[in-house]
Amino acid sequence: MYDAKIMTDVSPNEWNSNLIKSNYSTYFQTLEYLQPNSISEYFPVFIYVVDQNNNVVGQLGIQIIKTSVLYSSPSLRKFLKLISSITTRGIWLYGPIIHSRDKKQRLEILQAILNANNKIIDTYDLVFLEGFSPPLDEFIDESYLKIFLDNGYKITKFVTHITDLTRSVDEIWSKVKKYTKTNVKRASKRGIIIKKLETFEEMKQVVSLHQKWAETKGLKITDYQQEVEELWKKHTSEIEKFFLAFNGNELISAISLSHFNNIAIPTQVLNSYSKSTSLGGPALTWKAITWAKESNMKIYDITGGPLLSDNDSDPDNTLPLTHYKRKWGGEQKIHYNFLKPGKKIKYELYLKMFRILRIYHNLISKTRPSKFSENSE
Repeated sequence: MYDAKIMTDVSPNEWNSNLIKSNYSTYFQTLEYLQPNSISEYFPVFIYVVDQNNNVVGQLGIQIIKTSVLYSSPSLRKFLKLISSITTRGIWLYGPIIHSRDKKQRLEILQAILNANNKIIDTYDLVFLEGFSPPLDEFIDESYLKIFLDNGYKITKFVTHITDLTRSVDEIWSKVKKYTKTNVKRASKRGIIIKKLETFEEMKQVVSLHQKWAETKGLKITDYQQEVEELWKKHTSEIEKFFLAFNGNELISAISLSHFNNIAIPTQVLNSYSKSTSLGGPALTWKAITWAKESNMKIYDITGGPLLSDNDSDPDNTLPLTHYKRKWGGEQKIHYNFLKPGKKIKYELYLKMFRILRIYHNLISKTRPSKFSENSE
């Protein structure tokens, strides 16, 4: 028999120490990722599952999000706050974390977590709750997925690509596609400098680059200075590493890399309008992979997107990016998106509003330059 505890505050050391008991737990379930900063419009909820001896056997960290304030335009931000009652939602990444290899126990622990999820949906009146399974959890099977289906979740397949960093650099390089290798080499020949972020001024440049990306979507970072300070805090506390690509004095690309439990994950990639951007992105990705290897990480998860065929609908234009990420030679891993709607009327209203916002952002993107994702090659 298992008991689920729902909390809004936990001991940092205890939460993260328990996560490490599973070899597939990542930065996305750590307290550092889940906790809000001074400019966030979300708060965390933590689920602990314990056995009869009060041993922690399962964990799930969820972010309750009201509005997307950080990247909203002023008018859009006011609108989202006005309708926050139908935009409050919950999301988790790379969970649940279940500390058991026994199939029967895993399913019972999972059910306890989903029961807790139901309470969270009701307590916070969520329009929906969604999450993504850990790609490295090798024990997810049809029985596991059926528990989600039986509890009212919709399931969508996603894909990521995993590089085994226990291999030699030469082995890792040999798996990279030829054209991608060529772009990495060209970057050096054309004088593009790759370096680790070192100064506060460089962090300002990163946020300015991010602001330019937001403008292509008709959005705006609401507090530039606070964003700089928050990212600098993460960088100096070793939570995230930032690597930069310069063409002369111009910052053309940046990548942030998070790591936990010997698993490295790029959390953001930014590119400028510069023609040399197509070389900056690949050079940065290779730098991130080799840094993770040199830092004794075991896994580099380049992340991915929905598992789509060329004939599937792709309203968010994810296929070019997932196609690019395949070129780095990582092993393809299937994982899952789980989504459970809240109250039917609110969920339907949210979907209609989301479609309107998507049209708005797509129209803005078409009227402004938008070369901010890595070259799809």
